[in-house]
Amino acid sequence: MDSGKNIKKSGGSSCAVNGCCNNRRKLNLWKESMCKIHGQFHEDCACLIPYKFHLMPSDGQIRAEWTKAINRKTLPKTVFVCSEHFLDGLPTERNPFPKLKMGYERKVTPGRRKIHKHDSDVKKRKLIDCDDDNSDFEELDLSLEVTDQSLPEAVCSFNVVNPTSSCASTQYEETDFVLHNDHSYAHAWTDLQDKFAQTNLTLTEEKGVQIKLDVGTMSATRHILTDSDSLLYTGVTKEVFFTLVECMSQFNTFSFQLDIADQIMLVLMRLKLNLIFQDLGRRFGISDSLACKMFNSWIPLLADKLKALIIWLPRETLRDCCPESFRENYPRTTCIIDCAETFIQRPTNLKSRGETYSNYKSHNTAKYMVGISPHGQIMFISKAFGGRASDKFIVEKSGFLDYLLPGDEIMADRGFTIEDLLFPRRVKLNIPSFTKGKPQLSAEDVTSTRRIARVRIHVERAIRRLKVFKILSGTVPVSSLKLFDDILIVCSALVNLKYDLIRDTCTEEDTE
Repeated sequence: MDSGKNIKKSGGSSCAVNGCCNNRRKLNLWKESMCKIHGQFHEDCACLIPYKFHLMPSDGQIRAEWTKAINRKTLPKTVFVCSEHFLDGLPTERNPFPKLKMGYERKVTPGRRKIHKHDSDVKKRKLIDCDDDNSDFEELDLSLEVTDQSLPEAVCSFNVVNPTSSCASTQYEETDFVLHNDHSYAHAWTDLQDKFAQTNLTLTEEKGVQIKLDVGTMSATRHILTDSDSLLYTGVTKEVFFTLVECMSQFNTFSFQLDIADQIMLVLMRLKLNLIFQDLGRRFGISDSLACKMFNSWIPLLADKLKALIIWLPRETLRDCCPESFRENYPRTTCIIDCAETFIQRPTNLKSRGETYSNYKSHNTAKYMVGISPHGQIMFISKAFGGRASDKFIVEKSGFLDYLLPGDEIMADRGFTIEDLLFPRRVKLNIPSFTKGKPQLSAEDVTSTRRIARVRIHVERAIRRLKVFKILSGTVPVSSLKLFDDILIVCSALVNLKYDLIRDTCTEEDTE
């Protein structure tokens, strides 16, 4: 009996890390349990073992590093640490010490925030590149002729006028009614546009029909001149837009009268700005029915060609691109999932109305699941379900589970109670702790919840990027729901063509 007690106190049957509950008894119970996949005991099946125990080395220097990492006042006689605390799953030359889930927090003292105070008058004066060093800044007169070279492109001009140009009776400044190039997207008013403004919407006296002129209609070559213009109208940069036009030109089988660049620009403007077809028709000088036909024809083709940009990345790529915020506590995270909803018009069919009504939004919605990698790339976008569907139902029916492999880790919100779906696949679920049946969360649960929330927020940022396309943040008509799955694919692919959502990635070369 004495020898048995000594063995139990020595720590050889459990992990020595503070707060870790892994021990050999649980491991033996798992081996004696039946595998639901292979139909035999876990000890004889091909399933991966949940964890292994590694003995502390006898070398003095390495043993000291282990003791420092475990950070306990007293250590058992025989020290074992399970594989869950190692970055590589076991001690290696690159990561020989345990670093994950060590049961204590590292104190980080944040620096003081610097408060910058700028005088508005001084800031305005610095923006003006004045050639005369002896000019009087107290009586600055900008009513003189100033060329575009003397001012930066995106700097607003201060409308200070000569006092002699004002009218004595009204005291109104003449320059208050003059068009100024306040921004980079403001173009000078030409005589041709002046003529168009006067004649484009005139009515003929005999027929009472509006005269439509081709002058002033939108065109990709005239209106997409900078990245700001392209982001405003299409949601992507200028280079990405014209590359997309070049790639899609070889698949163009339509016989529309517009140039292919203008056709794709019309489709992306519909997605980005959620403009109605009557507005798009007037902008491009075509009928609203042709604009609708053009959009409905291009969306399935774009979805078919751009779905290759939404791919499930392999583990090696995820490890190499893993940000620092995930490396410390969740280095094995494969995907972060969350659901988003888009308002739709209320269907007239009572059954469809009930299936699409969301109690969370108090509106009829289309619900879909978004899965991103740790560095922010959209790896999975599900089909649209009715707003009544639960998160667990969407996970089960969307085909998301088919991408998971044994040993993966998924991060989600509290609503994803999918442990029973992931356990047979040997996949771990990281979700915030519940207070059900507890007066309050323990200190360990609070720490775990904060760590998960700090990194899970990135999926919310990805959904916000997705809803930059106003068609997903507005109300979708019932007539457009048949194309909604293709719209989700196109918008997700365009989001992946933007810059990285998280930029603090660390490569192997940096760590070495």
